[in-house]
Amino acid sequence: MGTSQSNPGPGGGSPLIPPWADDQPQDSSPNPQPQRFQPFRRSFGEFVKTGNQSALRSALGHYARKGTGGSNTAARRLGNTTKAGAALYGVLTSGRGTGNGDIALDVSSLIGIPCEQAIDTITQALTPIDGDSDKIRIALKHALVEALDGISVFDPAAITDEVIVNTMIAYMAESIFLQVVQDAGKAWIKAETPNQSITAENSLMELIKVEVDLHMAPLFSENMRKFTNSQIINLQRSVISAVWSEWESYL
Repeated sequence: MGTSQSNPGPGGGSPLIPPWADDQPQDSSPNPQPQRFQPFRRSFGEFVKTGNQSALRSALGHYARKGTGGSNTAARRLGNTTKAGAALYGVLTSGRGTGNGDIALDVSSLIGIPCEQAIDTITQALTPIDGDSDKIRIALKHALVEALDGISVFDPAAITDEVIVNTMIAYMAESIFLQVVQDAGKAWIKAETPNQSITAENSLMELIKVEVDLHMAPLFSENMRKFTNSQIINLQRSVISAVWSEWESYL
């Protein structure tokens, strides 16, 4: 993957929910605890260096409880992620959608072009312009590439119900993964070799994807193409909350 980083990451005094990311600005925002990332990064650094799964579970427990302020706060922190996820769902289910800068997208106009090019077009159209742009763009492209693997020429008919569910799971898992990677910050420097860093990334991603799959897949029913925009946002929020609650139980 190679997505880990050696910069310090956000400081402990940074807001739990940046104003530009909050999808519930009418509610008061909790204050961050002092040095809230310290226990998380200490345990995460041990995991990166040793591969110890107990250290990873401890890190995620501290991350969920103190680092990010709990499940409800985490869902609000990922407000831009769930909005973009709803736009992605709309495009997958209806073939139309509006994303970045109110750009209208009609996937029928992409029929017959190389799938890779179509994925780039969809990703660009749905990526918002805000502080989460890079993470959302990466997550959108990752999800579409994974779900449409093996399709060389784009055809909307290939977007089956199974593809939609797999895309949404991959998008949410990658989004959560990228947020954890960013917040881990300087903990990544504990890796003594590039292979240690890659192994840690793969292990973290696998854990997240299993948990997202567990909590998200059952929420899609036989009428899975009928969710409204607000319903699919709330579905994603419930998955984030469930994953964070699971992590909090690790302590």
